[in-house]
Amino acid sequence: MNLFEKLLYMLQVEMNTPKAFGWFHLMWICITIFSLLILFKLKNKYSEKQLKIVLGTYGIIALLFEVIKQLIWSFNYDSINNIVTWDYQWYAAPFQLCTTPIFVAIICLFLKNNKIRNALLSYMAFVTILGGLITIIIPDSCFVSDTLINIHTMWLHCGSFVVSVYLIMSGTVKLKKENLINAFVVFIIFVAIAEVLNIIIYNIDILNGETFNMFYISPYFVSTLPVFNVLQENLPFIIYLITYIIAVCIGATTVYGISCGVRKLKNKKTALPG
Repeated sequence: MNLFEKLLYMLQVEMNTPKAFGWFHLMWICITIFSLLILFKLKNKYSEKQLKIVLGTYGIIALLFEVIKQLIWSFNYDSINNIVTWDYQWYAAPFQLCTTPIFVAIICLFLKNNKIRNALLSYMAFVTILGGLITIIIPDSCFVSDTLINIHTMWLHCGSFVVSVYLIMSGTVKLKKENLINAFVVFIIFVAIAEVLNIIIYNIDILNGETFNMFYISPYFVSTLPVFNVLQENLPFIIYLITYIIAVCIGATTVYGISCGVRKLKNKKTALPG
């Protein structure tokens, strides 16, 4: 093994696969709550610099963990025969709904406050927030025995959830229907990219029997998401795809509606005498 491969081997530290609401899971719930409390105190001091720090802290660390994940899962060392092999794990390619916040955060670091940045941040505020929240509550399927992968998983989802809440709470993303529609547009663009990748990667015959299912909407592989797997198995693919898009948009609309409701309650409380 060369020095780089030795480093990767050292990073493959294992742990007992965490359980839902075990110490590892509860630790990340506490980190999430603590992070939200800090950002809540900062919400009235919003600035461009503060936004860049929030996006950069989440995005750069998440990207670093993602790169390490891709390398660790592609690297294999046979200690008995002293043989190193590399085999890219196509199923773990980093273009899922829950990994798009990495790209959104990094891209927005370099964008001025314009329509494109606003649309991308609206997507993160209203669309990806549910994926983060669901994983925080029900992380079982995401936990493995690799320590760094588990840390990556929780940073990715807990972090994106915190950033999404911050974007709404700080007023960075205004609660306007226009922003909700922009979030839908960005989501559909990402869906289109994912589907093009699904079709191209499958048809250039490089998978060697592995799965490649970005956004879990591949026409060649059944989704592993609960409910959606049943829908895909029992519906024509185009109907399944439309149903998937509508379901995510309904979820985003729900987040938008709840956020508007919270804002109205807050405004009423502020308006009360005394």
